[in-house]
Amino acid sequence: MKKVKIHLILCLFIFSFLSCNQKKEQKIETTSIVQSETKLDLLDLQAKNKLGKDTVVTIGNDPVYHKAKKFKAVSASLLIQTEIDLTKIDPKNTKIVFECIDGYKPEMPLELFLNANPYLAFEDVDAPKGTKWETIVKDGNEMNAEPFYIVYTSVLEKDTRYKWPYNLVKMYLEPLNKSTLELFPLKNRKLQSGYTLFKNQCITCHAINGIGGTMGPELNFPKSVTEYWKEKELVDYIVNPASFRNKVKMPTLGITKQQSQEIVDYLKYMSENKKKI
Repeated sequence: MKKVKIHLILCLFIFSFLSCNQKKEQKIETTSIVQSETKLDLLDLQAKNKLGKDTVVTIGNDPVYHKAKKFKAVSASLLIQTEIDLTKIDPKNTKIVFECIDGYKPEMPLELFLNANPYLAFEDVDAPKGTKWETIVKDGNEMNAEPFYIVYTSVLEKDTRYKWPYNLVKMYLEPLNKSTLELFPLKNRKLQSGYTLFKNQCITCHAINGIGGTMGPELNFPKSVTEYWKEKELVDYIVNPASFRNKVKMPTLGITKQQSQEIVDYLKYMSENKKKI
């Protein structure tokens, strides 16, 4: 009788162990599927003719070209809903990140993006004959919008919550608080205003510990910019880059000297919190 009980207990233990392992494997597999499905390679989708039905959209005052424009485009929200299983994602706690050829990497809340009826433009109807896109001129520099450009027909160009990335090649989803968890100054909350300014003004072009855009240089690893720039000059440069460099790509951000100092104070804090990329 004792042998039967021991055998029964052993069987139950083995069954429980196998069942737990199976659940873990299923969970890992599901997670990997979600991660792989949240990245969209737009050039690859275009090559496979999977962008969706195209149309012509009119933008009353395009914030990049600074005039009325027409583009051939597809619905960006429909493309995302077709290629990504949004039932596995909480849009309220998710952000969409745009990856551009030049390293520019803006982001915005996914829910805000989907509700704005965005379009993915792939051709400029107003472009000069023989070309697909009109050249963009910004601060004396010439740029190209191809291959893709995010536009909206019902968003005011001055509403900074919405991003209009051109030169776009990829879109992907991340947790809304990912950069906050990595970059927030937890050890010194007095620097929160500098962190907020950096997040709103700098992170689309510059990275800290590999988090952020690559259009401009990484600011923290292996050396912080505060370790090889004189502090006063760095503060002045952030306020007015053109006063230091001719035809500088960094725009004038419209911030005060005090705000620039707050950004530099935050960068000094992060110089003591480096992570290998």
